[in-house]
Amino acid sequence: MSAYTHYTDAAACCAFCITPLPIANGELQPWRAANGLFFCNEFCADDAEEARFQSRGRSSRKANDLRACAST
Repeated sequence: MSAYTHYTDAAACCAFCITPLPIANGELQPWRAANGLFFCNEFCADDAEEARFQSRGRSSRKANDLRACAST
């Protein structure tokens, strides 16, 4: 049994695309990001980081737009 799936099967899925993590030679071979999440490959990790960045950027832009509209 893998250490990653001992407590839940949720850890056996990619945090971005939710596909099963790759298994090579009977062992789980996930791509681990700096934030501790597991991904099926580096592309999903990059896409998840980009999505997080985009959502964070939009919320601050919306706040700035509201302030700009309020001051005019």
